[in-house]
Parts: sequence; structure tokens; C-alpha cells
Amino acid sequence: MFLLPLYLIYVNIGQVIGITLYGSYLGLIITYLTFALPFAVWMLAGFFSSIPRDIEQAALVDGASHWGALFRVVLPVARPGIVAVSVFAFMTAWGEVLFASVLTTTSTRTLGIGLQEYATQSNTDWNQLMAASVVVSVPVVIGFLALQRYLVRGLTAGSVK
Repeated sequence: MFLLPLYLIYVNIGQVIGITLYGSYLGLIITYLTFALPFAVWMLAGFFSSIPRDIEQAALVDGASHWGALFRVVLPVARPGIVAVSVFAFMTAWGEVLFASVLTTTSTRTLGIGLQEYATQSNTDWNQLMAASVVVSVPVVIGFLALQRYLVRGLTAGSVK
């Protein structure tokens, strides 16, 4: 439902204003932000509302500014939630193929579109496809292993009040 209007908007912006969004990484980034940002804001709003205001007020009483309380107290407490939402937004964009197949060109295609090229109408090169799939999944696995403790804490933090 969103693909055709978005494609037309990108093409018209390119023709009228001169900013190339179709076939560019900027257009793909804007598209992914459009779909990931509402989810991230909704999840983080719930997570930040579960953080007690007393923590911020205690930092203000101890002499921290509002920005200092935010960066030194509130954000470290909210780190598990921020990491969990970031991982989910990244995974959504990493595995998305539909918008990338229409809004990119051969010079700006994503890894998911590149994997599709191993399968043609008459033949599928399974060996190379599976090897490329493993290589494509390595950054995701490394990122998940590095952020696993934050992810588990972020998922369970809002479950009990």
C-alpha cells in the first residue's frame, strides 16, 4: 500500500526539487526511518515512563544540570531499553526486501537484494547462496552477541512494576 505512493513521491521530488531519493541510500534511509521511528518512539516512551522521576530529581539536588542529569543518570538507566529498541529497528531494516527492491538501483542495492540474484528463473546456485547468506548474517550475530545482555534486560525491564 505504501510502496507505489512512496515511489511516486521520490521520483517527483527528484524531478521538481532535484534531490535524488529514488535509487539512493538517502531515500532508503528515509523510508526505513519512516517505519521504524514510530515503533521506537512508542517503545521508548513506555520505557522512559517506567524510570522513576526520583532518580532525575536526586541528580538535580546533587547539583547536576538538567542535561547532566539526562546524560549521566537517566540515559545509563535507560540503556537496556534503548539497545533493545535499536536492535529491533535494525533487524527490521536489515531483513527488509520489498522497499529495497523497488527503491534502489543496481549500484545501491542492499544485501537482501544481492542474495536474490543467486536465484534466476531457470537455476538457483544453492552453494553460493548459502555461503553468501552465512556471510550476510555474521554482522547480525556478532551484534546480537555483543548486545545480548542489554537486550534481555531491556525486554524484561518493563514487565514488572
